[in-house]
Amino acid sequence: MKKQDIVLLAVLFALWIAWPTVDRQLKKRFFKTAPATVAEQTVQAEKPAQAPAAPAEPSVPAVEPVIAEPPVAVPVAPAVGEEPAPAVPEKTAVLENEKLKVVVSSHGAAVVSAELKNFRTALDPASQPVFLDFDGGRALAYSGIDGLSAGSDFEMSVSAADRSVRFSRRTASGLTLSRTLSLGEGYGLKVNDELKNETDQPLLIPAHSVQIGPMQNLEGETPIAGLAALGVDTLSPGGEKVTYWGSKIPKGFNTAMEEKGLPKIPVNIDWPIDKPVDWVAVKNKYFTQIVTPDSGGEKVVVHAVREVSPAEMADPTVKPKGAMVDEIAASILLPELRMSGGEVVARAFQYYVGPKQYSELSKNGLHQVDVMEFGMWRAIGKLLLKIMNAIHDHLWPHNYGVAIILLTILVRIVFWPITRKSTESMKRMQEIQPLVKAVQAKYKDNVQKQQQEIMALYKEHKVNPLGGCLPMLIQIPVFIALFVVLRSAIELRFAHFLWIKDLSQPENLFPGILPFGLSLNILPIFMAATMFWQQKLTPSASADPNQQKIMMFMPIMMLVMFYNFASGLALYWTTQNILMIAQQLTMKKKSKVQGPTSKA
Repeated sequence: MKKQDIVLLAVLFALWIAWPTVDRQLKKRFFKTAPATVAEQTVQAEKPAQAPAAPAEPSVPAVEPVIAEPPVAVPVAPAVGEEPAPAVPEKTAVLENEKLKVVVSSHGAAVVSAELKNFRTALDPASQPVFLDFDGGRALAYSGIDGLSAGSDFEMSVSAADRSVRFSRRTASGLTLSRTLSLGEGYGLKVNDELKNETDQPLLIPAHSVQIGPMQNLEGETPIAGLAALGVDTLSPGGEKVTYWGSKIPKGFNTAMEEKGLPKIPVNIDWPIDKPVDWVAVKNKYFTQIVTPDSGGEKVVVHAVREVSPAEMADPTVKPKGAMVDEIAASILLPELRMSGGEVVARAFQYYVGPKQYSELSKNGLHQVDVMEFGMWRAIGKLLLKIMNAIHDHLWPHNYGVAIILLTILVRIVFWPITRKSTESMKRMQEIQPLVKAVQAKYKDNVQKQQQEIMALYKEHKVNPLGGCLPMLIQIPVFIALFVVLRSAIELRFAHFLWIKDLSQPENLFPGILPFGLSLNILPIFMAATMFWQQKLTPSASADPNQQKIMMFMPIMMLVMFYNFASGLALYWTTQNILMIAQQLTMKKKSKVQGPTSKA
């Protein structure tokens, strides 16, 4: 492969990494488009003065169940609204296993919080477990049925023997909800609801929703440019793939401002996704909630709160330059129910609240493991993640830094024959370059004849002009898949290696020591140096000064891109460069022993 081909591949790979950021900036500057699924934007520009400090609770307008005649119009979508606090004191209960501790409440028969015992909050090993607080929008609470919402008090009984809690409440209209929450062995709760019309008259229960609790980024996490850490994912029936809405949600703030004629970007929006779903996930970088109704849902409404800058807090007239999502929640809309006198309707939900971890999510089925966003090479990514975890679990010293290095070595070994063939092909191309240039000079005025003679030259010397390029193209999916796996694998969170304290974050040595307040990150610098060395060893078919300048620029560009990436990614890329250097030095030494490549 010619050096310019290597440059092209490197540039394409770099653009692939940087494209989400570039795309967002270009669209923000030159295009103003609403998301395809946005039917309307219900906006809450300013919170009411009497509202509590906690985020507004996702809900639909409370509607009392009524007699079926005359028909009652079904609400278009749930909207955020304030629920009145119950007059009865709250009762709570704890459901707990080895991995999860869940607090449930008599107010709303819902989940108030979840503690993930095996994941700590901070780098300090003595820090508290990760705690997810849903008090601002209680998970699994109903909205849209008066008397059965987060603002309603339920009777509650606890069964410690089977880790379950039973709730019940009868509304003024004669509708009774009996709910049982049961905790299994892992991160999943099973929800069994039974709705009963206690009257002898038919009732129409309007469309209503089930809430998914709000989530924020955990303190100390550094977001990756172009990757939406806070997001909502959905799976629709009919064989569709999982849809990731995280990167689209910030655009909804701007769209809402324009459609409603607001003077500035609103603080809160309700963002409807108008399509049926099998399940809905609300997530941050490492943790997720997934609600799976057994009968699916009709649509989803995303409840988003944007980040408010200190300048805007000090002066409400300050207009933000863009919307950065600070908190995300969702509601699943369920269809209306027409119940005859005495009728009972049973429904069930699966509720997962835990890590975005392959070993856990793969147990759930229904493609829920895809909330990890493996990308188009997901099959390869899943395999590489399994191998990395197996190396960590079974080989001493059980360190993820070592596992990344060994996995990279394993990938290089698998591709050794292909890479060797690629390097040999580039070397043969380099050897016949004087002949190629002579042909180009001889037939410079006859392009067709020039190409024919060059192809004849390749055939005579048994050189495939694509021989150096195709092997690299075969490897690219593997390298991209490994890159995607390492950028968000929860296994790397707080995993140490040598001087690196957290492989999921930049090294951050000596904070603020560099210009612009940057910390010192050694691995990206070493990665750029090894990349430069590798370029010097790569066979070149051309000495074009312009190409040399481009090649000199590539390590610098990669250094800038990788400088604040997770150190696990820099470790992988550096190891990749070192292995390539070792391979090229070995082949160069072997070539000197064997002498020049002979013509076949």
